[in-house]
Amino acid sequence: MITLSYFPGCSLTSSTSFYDRSLRKVLAFYGVELRELEDWSCCGAAAAPAMRQKLSDVLNARNIAIAEKSGLHLLAPCSACYARTRASTLKIAGDRSTRETVNEALAPMSVKGSLEVRNIIETFLQYVGVEKIAASVAYGIGSIRAVPYYGCLLTRIMDAPSSDDVEDPSGMDVLLNALGAVVVPWQFKTECCGAGSTVTDRDRTARLSGRIMAMALKAGANTVVTTCPLCQLNLDLTAHLRGDLAGIPVLFLTEVFELALFGSASGSRHHLISMAGIEGSAEMLGGDSA
Repeated sequence: MITLSYFPGCSLTSSTSFYDRSLRKVLAFYGVELRELEDWSCCGAAAAPAMRQKLSDVLNARNIAIAEKSGLHLLAPCSACYARTRASTLKIAGDRSTRETVNEALAPMSVKGSLEVRNIIETFLQYVGVEKIAASVAYGIGSIRAVPYYGCLLTRIMDAPSSDDVEDPSGMDVLLNALGAVVVPWQFKTECCGAGSTVTDRDRTARLSGRIMAMALKAGANTVVTTCPLCQLNLDLTAHLRGDLAGIPVLFLTEVFELALFGSASGSRHHLISMAGIEGSAEMLGGDSA
């Protein structure tokens, strides 16, 4: 049994709670236990550092301090939560001034920056392993032609080394191959979807996300796969924001795991672009169609 601290973040407890349920279900299947941080708080996402860097550091330091008490590595599946938490952890560990500042603000809590922060791709690769994943597949999903979409943030954390190639990451590609999906090559793995501008500039998101979706279609994909709640939402909205552009399902990576392991995805009804055709194509290996 592998046990990790777990920071779901705001999105996975609200707009994409189905991602949280999917993630818990799949990791439990592989014997990975998640201990959600007690009384965690928002990491500040993009808003806090834009207002004041100290605010961002303190918000993240509080969650890090809670996680450090457990002595466990920390899983943060949201790209923003992962990026902010990892960057702050390294900064706290490596900069005495920052460490003193956040500890003064947190007192009587204290933080050292001693833990390891993992995203969901790293978690599958490091704690489950490709061989175990490939051996666990129960449903054939070879009809899925997926473009892996990492988004602009996951591999580009300021002042923090990336565990994958910054411009051409491959960790999700490896996992999708192990699950039996067809990984379609494309050049838009790390393009920006518009992020939070959906709220303030709908046209910008429509343009940027629409460009990504158009390239996925041009590449011959029938599915976009991501790990980021905001990326999933923006791309899933594309068909509604752009009447001139057909949409294809935008799945979380853990939902592809669900299809390969169980033949269906528990959160399929929450998708704006229907994944019924994708879900219905999963076939039990050595048995009848799912």
